[in-house]
Amino acid sequence: MKLSMMAGATAIAAATVAASTSAAVPATGSNQATIQISAVVPVICKTQLVGSPATLTNTANGAVQLGSLSEFCNNARGYRVVADYSANLANAKLLVDGVPVPLNKTGSTVVSQSNRAAIASHDLVLQVPRGTAANGNLSFRIEPL
Repeated sequence: MKLSMMAGATAIAAATVAASTSAAVPATGSNQATIQISAVVPVICKTQLVGSPATLTNTANGAVQLGSLSEFCNNARGYRVVADYSANLANAKLLVDGVPVPLNKTGSTVVSQSNRAAIASHDLVLQVPRGTAANGNLSFRIEPL
């Protein structure tokens, strides 16, 4: 953190005169001081899957409860959260707070995005096609914009 203080020459001169004489120095409005404070804050972005069970199992309708995805990013321009997944999860969908996000063959897709710094949490469900096992890898990363 950088702290700098700037004072006008008149304020310094007036303080010197007031300190060296017993007579009071009348306030003239020119006794002004400016304090300028600036700091550098590092960009910190984190995402974490919270409350997911140790073993995930399909329900009858092909839904797998993953838990809650928490995200934090202090970047003023915002951030995005990306899901990376193995090829055998292509054709599945992530339900992010109930909104479907298709998992295509690219292996990565944006599941959340903000245009400012934010703290958020989203419920996640993996929806696989009927008759398909939810086998594969799924991870999440957060990127400042």
